[in-house]
Amino acid sequence: MDRKRRLFRLIELYINDFRGDEVQEFYGDGSKIKIHTMTYSITNKTLLFEIVVKFGNSIQEEYMDNEMANVLLQEAIVYFFPEHRVSSYVRFDV
Repeated sequence: MDRKRRLFRLIELYINDFRGDEVQEFYGDGSKIKIHTMTYSITNKTLLFEIVVKFGNSIQEEYMDNEMANVLLQEAIVYFFPEHRVSSYVRFDV
């Protein structure tokens, strides 16, 4: 496992295990958040994350909101990159 994939797993561990109740409540039972890619801009110290929300048992249209995934990512990234600006792109998967 390379360093970037290890970082992704640590962020996912924080989001899905430590904050998992909030993920389940917002996106439905059995839902998980995965980090798919990270792009780093050297010129302006910006990180762009592609986040995948994988739905669990039920899929409803009101669950398709990217706000919770963005908030959880912002809270997790503070521990790894406190001086960087973070933006994200959220997509949904079944």
